[in-house]
Amino acid sequence: MPKVVPMTDMVATSAEFRLEDTARDLLEVMTHLSLTALRGRRRTGDLKEVEFLALAILSQHGTMIVGDIQKLLGVLPAQMSRIIRSLENRDRALIACHINSRDKRKVDVVATTAGEKALFEYQQARTSRLLTVLRELPEEDQQTLARLVEKLQGLLERGIHG
Repeated sequence: MPKVVPMTDMVATSAEFRLEDTARDLLEVMTHLSLTALRGRRRTGDLKEVEFLALAILSQHGTMIVGDIQKLLGVLPAQMSRIIRSLENRDRALIACHINSRDKRKVDVVATTAGEKALFEYQQARTSRLLTVLRELPEEDQQTLARLVEKLQGLLERGIHG
């Protein structure tokens, strides 16, 4: 005899599938935007995605220990060392590193003025690309998207991001 599924379970399952599809679609859109944002425009010295993320973390948190940045980025120690070196070894260093005053085994990292400028320029280029796409949406959809983005930001700020 076939199992009878209560209607409430079917609705929840259907809603969950739609939400999962939406999450997949959103990831696909974000990936597409990331891949096309600076396509063909990357020059020697431009930030790589992971360098941008490191600078964004420093911009948010100020001075941080290398290990804490590494944890937030989710990279291995060797990868973090390469990121630090690449941000330090520019014509104008984007970060400055100093021995931690409380624990000499740790290294403090802070974004330099050049690093803040590079972060701003990277964000401006990405924002410009997004703006080009978003302008194609009808105004009502733009307003709906703005409300949804605001709600997502609220969830992320409260720490509901897994």
